[in-house]
Amino acid sequence: MSAVCNKMLALGEEDLRDKKHLALSAGTELTAATSELCRALELAEHGDGVNAAAVYAAAARDRLDNAARMLARVGEILATGTLTEESASWYRRLDYDRLYRSGLSLGQVPHSIELWQAFARQAAKGGPVAICRDMRGRTVAVAALIGDWLERAEGPESDGELLRIQSAMADLAAYAQFVAFANKVEPRDPAWLTPLGSAAA
Repeated sequence: MSAVCNKMLALGEEDLRDKKHLALSAGTELTAATSELCRALELAEHGDGVNAAAVYAAAARDRLDNAARMLARVGEILATGTLTEESASWYRRLDYDRLYRSGLSLGQVPHSIELWQAFARQAAKGGPVAICRDMRGRTVAVAALIGDWLERAEGPESDGELLRIQSAMADLAAYAQFVAFANKVEPRDPAWLTPLGSAAA
């Protein structure tokens, strides 16, 4: 991501260093949150019940809150850069369908075309800044789902809500994989562009 941001947004060295550290830390928190939530689901289904599950669910929410704060700071740093018209045009013209197929063939992205299309819309709309904001919004949304569950964990629908949270967390993890894969593309590489006549408006 540092190379992408350096070439696309012309950030300074200090900003690039801070952004890289924050993005890596946010990714670590996301991974930890996934692990905590898996443990919560395991306990809710086969272990000591809702009370024990709630401890791990709360830990997952806290991890996601931390990730969201870090992503907010990443977004602030990215927003200080300038996305040139050339770079913005590259994001709009990127052949996202071909990139997705490439990721699938390499086994580096999950099978989730709708989620990929959501990512592609953000990338085409605003490049790294829009992607970061969307990632943060999704992280906040999953944390909120967990918070809602914690408030009524003893209710009759709590099991179904946990499964809903699990699905949302899976989507968030998949979105993070899409971001990581797309960031491997050399910035402004013309080989990945669609022909001008077929570019999306």
